[in-house]
Amino acid sequence: GVVVLRNVLERRGELAVMQAVGFRKGSLRWLVCSEHGLLLFLGLVVGVSAALLAVWPSLTTPGAQMPWRTLGWVLAGVLVSGIIWTWLAATAALRGKLLPALRSE
Repeated sequence: GVVVLRNVLERRGELAVMQAVGFRKGSLRWLVCSEHGLLLFLGLVVGVSAALLAVWPSLTTPGAQMPWRTLGWVLAGVLVSGIIWTWLAATAALRGKLLPALRSE
């Protein structure tokens, strides 16, 4: 959430230009959330793939047990938490007037 907040605060000028040409704040929030949501999803896919590759020899041994349900819940929790924090950061960064950011560009 902090990284998203910082990124959106740094992009306020760009977002102000987009608002000046007709984008609504809701559309800008959706844009920011979809960008960072995609990064979150891809990060989880790459991370899970790397983790599975790392533990593959252990998984293929006879009698190996993996807590798949727990892992699934943890990954779902990370995804939901990331989406919530991304939305909160985007909402906080887009609160207020963007016009001063446009003037400073």
